[in-house]
Amino acid sequence: MLLALLCIILAGAAIALIFALYTLVALIRDKVPYVPTPSWAIEWFAENVALPDGAIVYELGCGDARVLAAIKKRFPKITTIGYERNWWPYAIARIKTRGTGVIVQRKDFYRGSYYDATAVFLFLIHSVMPKVEKLLKAQLTPGATVYSYGFTFPTWQLTRCIINPKNPEGSKIKVYRA
Repeated sequence: MLLALLCIILAGAAIALIFALYTLVALIRDKVPYVPTPSWAIEWFAENVALPDGAIVYELGCGDARVLAAIKKRFPKITTIGYERNWWPYAIARIKTRGTGVIVQRKDFYRGSYYDATAVFLFLIHSVMPKVEKLLKAQLTPGATVYSYGFTFPTWQLTRCIINPKNPEGSKIKVYRA
């Protein structure tokens, strides 16, 4: 009994260590770790974003693709494309979105083309926002909307800021228009 408990504890510690090392490597290599988008933000996206039939929605660094899955569920006639470079969240996203119509690609979002985007969602990190801003400003067509959870573009004019009703001091959704 004690040996079985010790084995379980060691296995859990090994899994935690592997996940911690993976996160560290992802942060060093990609500069953006996998951090899931909070539920309130996903609920806000699914309930408040207005998208026409045929819209094309991208998520940069889609992680487990919960944002895209929620949007696709509400708007089945749109195209949702998520790019995730890291293998672990990519694998989770592929499993979770199987059969939903959400497209998830293991791809560096800096190599993506966003000329056809109606909307772009992202939850990245402060250090990459200038490069992402430059990429999107160069490619988005007028009227396209960018939703950034938590982080602000350095020069792009903010259109709207959505506050978490349960935690007004927490991270916000920043909305931009191309």
